[in-house]
Amino acid sequence: MSATPPAWSLVVPSCDAYNDTWPFFFHFLFQFWPDVPKPVYLIANHSRYADDRVVTIRVGEDRQWSANYNRALDDVPAELLFSFLDDFLINAPVDHQRVGESFRQFQELGAKYFSVDNFHEPATPRPGTWFCPVTREQLIVGLNATFWRKSYLKEVCEPGLNIWQAENRLKSFAKANPEGHYFLEEDQPPLVTYVESIKGFFWKPVAVEFLAKHGLTPNLWRRPCPPQGEDKLARFLRSLHKRRMRFGNRLNDWMNGELSPKVIYPLPTA
Repeated sequence: MSATPPAWSLVVPSCDAYNDTWPFFFHFLFQFWPDVPKPVYLIANHSRYADDRVVTIRVGEDRQWSANYNRALDDVPAELLFSFLDDFLINAPVDHQRVGESFRQFQELGAKYFSVDNFHEPATPRPGTWFCPVTREQLIVGLNATFWRKSYLKEVCEPGLNIWQAENRLKSFAKANPEGHYFLEEDQPPLVTYVESIKGFFWKPVAVEFLAKHGLTPNLWRRPCPPQGEDKLARFLRSLHKRRMRFGNRLNDWMNGELSPKVIYPLPTA
């Protein structure tokens, strides 16, 4: 097997409705993974992230998650990709050499999909790797933090699908033809660890606490962190906030991003 890892790129599928997360996402990305290949490719609608290490691919009007991703992939030159969602805040140093070794194994196996999270599923890896094959009985696939061949990702991202529908499409492909789909061996630590920051449009309390530990505070008007209970008042407040945010996002998209900052800046450095 070749000792040289293949070239690959990190892609962050996002949209302007989530551009308030970008300064936090990239702050922790570059803090905990300084060797990540650059540029990092960020998918957006009309906004741009002002960092020389990031190329923003602006796809215009929001046409659902899969259509945005499919269109943007034409502007990513690499064939091997690490796709990482924008609402994940990396919370520990990333072993860049281990990521590179994983891509070497990915290439050697002729894989088309690999999940870098550890789901603690017992399985036998391919010899000489920490890649376990997906089977119809172990249908371990998702979109959180994943390796791809770009050609296969474009096939999964059929225009018109939201992210959950795209994930279901991936699962149906893997079930019909598991060959080339892999997940991480049970005894291997995940390649990247992170705090999942958003659920149902809102900041999760654990993310707000994580940011506070680092001296950071999100804009809780733009994206609240409402009560999490299932009582009537908590559910009513979440519903009001969600409607306000959805209306604002749709209006902004209809106005070609005029209601949202065209340029999003990194967090100030100390």
